[in-house]
Amino acid sequence: MILKFKNNYSKCCLITILFICVFQSQSVFASKEPRIRVLISKNNNLRIRSDRSIPLIIEGGFFSSKKIKGLTLKNEKNRKILYFDKNKQKKYDLKNNQQFQIRSFDGRGIWVGQKRFSGKLNLFVLDSEILVVNVLGIEKYLSSVVGSEMPAKWPIEALKAQAIASRTYALKQKGNNLFDIDSTQKNQVYNGLESRTYKTIRAVKSTRSLVLTYKNKLINALFHSSSGGMTENSQDVWKNKYPYLSSVKDFDKNNPKFRWQKKISSNELIDLFPKIGGLKNIEILDITSTGRVKNVKLIGVYGSDQISGVVLRKRLGLKSNFVRFKFFEEELNNKLPSKKGLIVFGQGSGHGVGMSQWGAKYLASRGQKAERILKHFYRGVQIKPFRKDYL
Repeated sequence: MILKFKNNYSKCCLITILFICVFQSQSVFASKEPRIRVLISKNNNLRIRSDRSIPLIIEGGFFSSKKIKGLTLKNEKNRKILYFDKNKQKKYDLKNNQQFQIRSFDGRGIWVGQKRFSGKLNLFVLDSEILVVNVLGIEKYLSSVVGSEMPAKWPIEALKAQAIASRTYALKQKGNNLFDIDSTQKNQVYNGLESRTYKTIRAVKSTRSLVLTYKNKLINALFHSSSGGMTENSQDVWKNKYPYLSSVKDFDKNNPKFRWQKKISSNELIDLFPKIGGLKNIEILDITSTGRVKNVKLIGVYGSDQISGVVLRKRLGLKSNFVRFKFFEEELNNKLPSKKGLIVFGQGSGHGVGMSQWGAKYLASRGQKAERILKHFYRGVQIKPFRKDYL
């Protein structure tokens, strides 16, 4: 259809109306973007400062709206103290359950320790510690998460797969506590603005709002570094069984974490297992269908114990529980009785459930798109724009 205008005035009016409509639709879309509350610090000693010379605004507690360059939080003789950069002599005693909000005057980043964050900060003064929670839009958060979880130089389709998985995982965590998600490997790594790059921003923008669903609900989009050849069934690592988190073939052989070993001395074993006097032997009681250790019997000088492979991994500080064991005689003085150290031979890194990041990299390098990668690692899922009823 071709529109004809009687004069330039009519034409300008239509263009103006179209511009307003587009602007309003974008504003409405942006306003609907979910916000995420990320725990970035849990400490009693903390330094917060502005980016360059742009001031910060602090509100709440003693302050209605105060401009500052920076502040320091300290624990002094069981007192939580706050003071500002300009007047270090004036100190404020913080009380339990106080809350503060900090934002940048023009929306620039805020330094928390050695990391810079966008959005605003919520500070919660608790009995044992001070929590710092970064509040920002999910898409800005993700452009940092993708760069924190996966090297930005990796293929763009792998980064896009990570963006969709991370968006799903984060939205699944939203709740009514002081924060939604942790910024460490406990949930997913978030290192702030310095982890954002052109490629991570592109990966997030090109997948904007897309999430993984199963029966119209967000999935528990777990991921890990490398499975060691086969991903794991969720029920073989934790109690819950999710149909979409079933074991599948991985493509992660070309990575430095595929095979590894760790040597542990006899003295270290005594420190790790003091109740049974160290370790003389480990018996693998049962393994998963992929070969990961499920349960072991530990035999020491003073007796024995049984623990799961997941607990053993944490205790020994192992990359995964896809492991086997070998004891060796330590070289000691001839006058002393021989002692046994332990060598752990392992494969992969992480819990092994869900998407393998190294596997995603391989598939992307072979031309696979993000959707195909995700549907390989998460069985029977759909990829859709996020809606609140998916929660």
